[in-house]
Amino acid sequence: MKIVRSVPATHEELRKFHSETYLDHITSIHEIDDEYIANSDDEAYGLGYDCPLVSNMFKLVTTIAGGSITAAKCLIYNIANVAINWCGGWHHAQRCNADGFCYVNDIVLAIETLRSKFRKVLYIDLDVHHGNGVQDAYNLSKSVFTLSFHKFEPGFYPGTGGIDDIGAVAGKGYSCNVPLHAWYSDESLEYVFEEVFMEVYANFLPEAIVVQCGADALACDPNGGAKLTPHSYSKCIKSILDKRKPTILLGGGGYKHTNAARLWATLTALTLGECLDENIPEHRHWEKYGPTYTLAVDTMLTKDNNKKEYLDECISIIKENLKKYVFLKPCTEPEPKKKKTEPLSATEQSCSTTVAVKTNENKIFKTLRGSSKTSAHNDEQHNTQKQNVLLTDVYDFID
Repeated sequence: MKIVRSVPATHEELRKFHSETYLDHITSIHEIDDEYIANSDDEAYGLGYDCPLVSNMFKLVTTIAGGSITAAKCLIYNIANVAINWCGGWHHAQRCNADGFCYVNDIVLAIETLRSKFRKVLYIDLDVHHGNGVQDAYNLSKSVFTLSFHKFEPGFYPGTGGIDDIGAVAGKGYSCNVPLHAWYSDESLEYVFEEVFMEVYANFLPEAIVVQCGADALACDPNGGAKLTPHSYSKCIKSILDKRKPTILLGGGGYKHTNAARLWATLTALTLGECLDENIPEHRHWEKYGPTYTLAVDTMLTKDNNKKEYLDECISIIKENLKKYVFLKPCTEPEPKKKKTEPLSATEQSCSTTVAVKTNENKIFKTLRGSSKTSAHNDEQHNTQKQNVLLTDVYDFID
């Protein structure tokens, strides 16, 4: 595994999705104190209620977006087959406004980066909330297929993502939503995911995959309403990784922070093919993982409201839509211009399976390719970090 320090997104990169007026507004926000009250201009851009203003907002936005863009570039330049940015996954942000705790849609920016090389990208959302911002961005597109598994109940945010929400006009059929009832379990998600993912993959045939692994569908999440454990997430991710396509894994929701950490540590180990000890090792936050101090996240006794008949009905409708819109009408959009990349040597390929993208908002770094000279330099310069990431090289990113 390599740890790659990301580069903050530039204004031009953010403009690939977000509007100039929205970027201008968040750029104007500097110091915000506790007594600040959002004004009408803030509210026009979605700032205030569920997206409270914070100091130096533009710096936050460029840092978050930069992590996912760097992850995408790692795939484009063949630095890795799988790139991870657990700080990413802000799937609600819209082109002209913040939404649902999300100030920037780093996912769309990462996908747009991938499209410079990969003609078709499959986006998969495992968050308990519908990935409305990403779907809205590609609602008219055949080049990006959006697939979301989420809780869908009256009054539950964002209220979109019904079974009939399948895209529009040229992109009709290229959005797929699996609306699950409250308290969906490992068994329900695993059953419907295996059926739907395989059908979508076989019909769309993506060249790259982006997965939002929001942890708020885990049992006992205060803003969730499902009862998953890391087992079902792992099974879904394994099915995706088994396709051996260039893949980005992103974070997302997760409001019981210790459980989010448990999940993402488990998925990182799965990606690396490592088996972790169930006992969490002592560290400065160790006390927060009590009373069990283990990686396990137990499910709940609450009844799963998803009956097999309902799941089968959803699967049937989705298969019919795929047959009607995707299989019979393959993508005919012009192929994006591809970037020329240099093939890696056998040595580089052997150590570039996974990249975990570490955001750093204090510095912008320059060069990185996995040479022994660079590794030696980083060993000396970043000794503290390497003590915490054993057998892992820390690299700076070159664009």
